Amino acid sequence: MRTCVELRGSISVAHNPSFSPSWARVHGHDYIITVAICKEGYADLVVDAAEASEKLRKVLSEMDGKYLASPLEKPPLPPPHVYIVPCGLPGLSGECLARHIAELLGATWVRVCESGLASPCFYFEK
Repeated sequence: MRTCVELRGSISVAHNPSFSPSWARVHGHDYIITVAICKEGYADLVVDAAEASEKLRKVLSEMDGKYLASPLEKPPLPPPHVYIVPCGLPGLSGECLARHIAELLGATWVRVCESGLASPCFYFEK
């Protein structure tokens, strides 16, 4: 058993997953991001929710409206419009984005979902 605090946010971004034959082109997504910070067992207080929400807001605001790139690609836009996510693929995957957000926030798990019906979600858990 564990006790968790979940936080939600959203971003609108572009990327080019050039590793995917089906999706290898610049396109955009509206992502719904859910982050959980957990403690094992029951806890009366897991984290200061206001502080954690502000940290998530800052992280997402750095990405929102930008082209998300891996270090292995040449972005189509100049640097102020690009956010580099440390991925090992020539392009950005949802899995990599979920891991990156989890690492920045010290989160237990992160879910990154594309908006729309039947759209995929990407999940990372420590």
